[in-house]
Amino acid sequence: MSSELADWKRALVPCRLPAIAALVLAGVAIYCFNAAKDVRLPYDPAKLNTISLRVDKVASCDTRAKIRGRWEHYGALCVYSGNYPYMVFKFYEATYRVPYSEGEHVEFAVQENDAQLADSTIALQYNMAIPVRVYGVRKNGETLVDAKLVHDANYARKMKFNMNGWIALILAAGAAVITFKRARKILNESMW
Repeated sequence: MSSELADWKRALVPCRLPAIAALVLAGVAIYCFNAAKDVRLPYDPAKLNTISLRVDKVASCDTRAKIRGRWEHYGALCVYSGNYPYMVFKFYEATYRVPYSEGEHVEFAVQENDAQLADSTIALQYNMAIPVRVYGVRKNGETLVDAKLVHDANYARKMKFNMNGWIALILAAGAAVITFKRARKILNESMW
């Protein structure tokens, strides 16, 4: 029995390398598709609203985000303004690196319009500041973070990961076909 098993192992050696390649490439494809899913696309820059405000307080806020399928807690930069007292402006990725100081006037690109930012109903009802995500920043007429460039860069990263995932998946399918054909040829030869 053991000699028969050893014969089968020796006969199937040519199938080993393409089978391993198929598994590895399938793993790479899964990784690439998950990475593409994790790339967050900001809102369409054409639909964002620009607001001007005075920075009254700069703080760090506790934030939760789903990263690789798990909820993670981390600190994010926040700005409070008397212009919109019921809102807290949060910064992520590119806008996080811009330094803010109290008393300066800035322009933010946000999804909400002035009427939504001035609405205090939810903030008063739940006794909390409503978080507003900032996508673009201008100071003193100079654009520090362009929402369109951030959107385009994230879109390019997402497409790159998707493209690499599809390439790896096609190569994995090719390796699986080679494995199947070699195994079928070996089994057909050994049966007759």
